[in-house]
Amino acid sequence: MLFIFNPKSGTQKLPDRLFDVCNAFTAAGFLVTVYPTQAANQLVAICHQLASDFDYLVVSGGDGTVSDAINALMPMQKRPIFGFIPSGTVNDFAQSLNIPTFIPAAVDIILQGKKNRLDVGRFNDRHFVYVAAFGLFTDVSYSTSQTAKNWLGKLAYFLEGARRIWDMPTFACDFQIDDDYIQGDFVLGVVANTHSIAGMKMPKNIDAHMDDGLFEVILVQRPEGIIQSQEVLASLLTQEEKSPLVTIRKAKRVAFHAYEAVPWTLDGDYGGDFYRAEIENLHQAVEIITG
Repeated sequence: MLFIFNPKSGTQKLPDRLFDVCNAFTAAGFLVTVYPTQAANQLVAICHQLASDFDYLVVSGGDGTVSDAINALMPMQKRPIFGFIPSGTVNDFAQSLNIPTFIPAAVDIILQGKKNRLDVGRFNDRHFVYVAAFGLFTDVSYSTSQTAKNWLGKLAYFLEGARRIWDMPTFACDFQIDDDYIQGDFVLGVVANTHSIAGMKMPKNIDAHMDDGLFEVILVQRPEGIIQSQEVLASLLTQEEKSPLVTIRKAKRVAFHAYEAVPWTLDGDYGGDFYRAEIENLHQAVEIITG
């Protein structure tokens, strides 16, 4: 097993439990190689260099750590089985897969070895695990300081979002969602493959699955006035199109075009500014141990 962890992730609990984690894996018969990352994006380089020589790759960190690992695994011809010990602030990916944030329990999940194949999103030449998004509040996770995350946890995200709630940018965009074409001025766009976004559960009636080959797509055009804002909010809470400004679809492919560069978030981290994007669901592309 190659075990890579981010020592600065979340509240930094993993380093204090490192011996117990390695001891549990060793007792179960694994020969463990441990690598704490020293800098941003180092995980990708380590995986490219080493991971194909191992049967298992286990990483510990936040959602960004998982995203880096999947981006490293996707080009490999021989991919190790993937396990995850969540140690971030929100841990959307872990929530969606019923992986507990209590470290010994997450280790037990890996040792039990229940493997499932999950979809992976392709965004142009990059990959994402659970969400690609732009617009309202989507930058909160990477614009909030790590110190605030460590001290306040999820509350730090809400405080950062509330601080900028009245500074709502609009983006003129065209979308092709499979065979459906939509044009407008959007305040929010979400292409998701998850049960949880920013710590909030997706409603059950959206029927989200992480292995069905389909994204859940949510687009919100700018509301004008209190009544339209309430209709938009009701649509987002119920995941029903109660407002003509809200589009909710399932799709395998999404094509995006904008008239100015739009900043996108990929798995909670800044992904870059884009005029165009081709987004595709890669059906059951990775094998992962889940809860």
